[in-house]
Amino acid sequence: MQLSPAVLAAITRTTSDPVRPGGEELLLVRHTYGPTAIWALVAGFVEAGESLEEAVHREVGEEVGLDVHDVTYFGSQPWAMSGPGVVLAGFTARAAPDAQPVVDGREIAEARWFAIDDLPAELPAAYSISRWLIEHQRNRPSDRQ
Repeated sequence: MQLSPAVLAAITRTTSDPVRPGGEELLLVRHTYGPTAIWALVAGFVEAGESLEEAVHREVGEEVGLDVHDVTYFGSQPWAMSGPGVVLAGFTARAAPDAQPVVDGREIAEARWFAIDDLPAELPAAYSISRWLIEHQRNRPSDRQ
C-alpha cells in the first residue's frame, strides 16, 4: 500500500488587539467540503519532493495566505477516513501578531482567529490529532513569546 502523507498545523499568534494585549489566539478554518460546520486546522497533502515542514508552509500560504515561523513537529496519526494509507503529521506554528488570514475560496470557506480560552464548541472529534493539537495549544502555559 502506498502512503499518502498529509500535514496539519495549529497556528497561533499573540494578539495585537488593544482590548486583549498579549492574548493568545488560534487560527481555525471551515472547509468548503466534508463536515463544513466544524472549525478545523489548516491541512493538506504533501507533494512529491517536499519535506513535511515545507508542506506546512505551502499549505498555510495557499489556504489562508499567511507566513508562519517556528514550525514544530507535534505527532502523527494514521487517518483512514481520508482514504487508505493516509497518515497525518501534526505541527504547531506561529504567525505574526497582525497576521490576517485570506481564504482561498476553493478549500477554505472561512478562517478566524479565536482567543485560546474561548474556542468554539464545533471542534474536531476528541480521537483526532486535530483535536489533540487544539487541546495542546489550549493547555499551554500563557508565558509565550
